[in-house]
Formats: sequence, C-alpha cells, structure tokens
Amino acid sequence: MTFFNSLIHGDKLTEFMIEGHNPDARQKLSASDVNALRQAMRTGETLRAYALGRVVMSGRGVWAVTEQQVLMLEAGQEGVQRIEIHQLEHFEAVRGRFGHTVRITTQGRTHSMYGVDAELAHAMQVALTELGVKATFENKPALGTLWAAYSGPHP
Repeated sequence: MTFFNSLIHGDKLTEFMIEGHNPDARQKLSASDVNALRQAMRTGETLRAYALGRVVMSGRGVWAVTEQQVLMLEAGQEGVQRIEIHQLEHFEAVRGRFGHTVRITTQGRTHSMYGVDAELAHAMQVALTELGVKATFENKPALGTLWAAYSGPHP
C-alpha cells in the first residue's frame, strides 16, 4: 500500500522528504477538521491559534489552542484529545529538517508534531505565552557534526 501512496502523493512526499518542506503545513483548516474541533470546544470558546503537521506513526495532525484547552486531532486516532491549559508544563517549537517541530509537555508526557509551518508554530507559542504557559520558539537551523565539516571557507 505504501507503494501506491508514493505514486499518488509523490510530489508532496518528494518536497517533504528531500526539500524539507511540508506542503500541507500552511493551509486553512478543512471542513471536517473544523467540525471535529467545534464539537470538542466548549460553549463560548474561541480559537486562538492552530498548527498543521505530521505526527509520528499517526499521520496528519491538527493542534488548536483555545482560552481553556489545547485540542489535538490526529489521523490515526479516533476523536479529539483535550489537554487543559493549566495542565501544560511547557511548549516548544524548534526548527528541524522537515520544518518546525512542536512539543507539548504535560504531566510527564510529551506530545510532538513535526513539519509545522514556522508562522503557525510562532502563533501557537504567542497564544500559549499569553495564557501563562512557559513557551519557547527557535527559528535557527540545527548544527550537527556533518554541517560543521562543510561550513568552512569555500574555494
């Protein structure tokens, strides 16, 4: 089945894996995403920020921040997972090979999503900081040992 997926979604997978850019990261929420999130939200809550990306072993993911909770919608799971804002210990967004990776730490457990657009990740960080959550955003490229070997002066 993965062979057929690569034929159907070949251009997107090539752009994602080789160029390091998730073409689906900067989109509006689909109608099905909006309906699922709306059902999980409480009356009177408003959406403050959202991010689209990929969740390991689950597929496409949507995270949304409201005044009272973070909602996580993952393709590999049924329903929307809720985390109350007061339960969040830390949020971080770090630039990686496939876009930004966002992580939420809550009660000793870490949730992460990669391939997130930088502006949407930054909007999540700002929204959570305004709600009193310790949140960081890093937009500089990671330096590994291989990068240092080729970063000298060019001939």
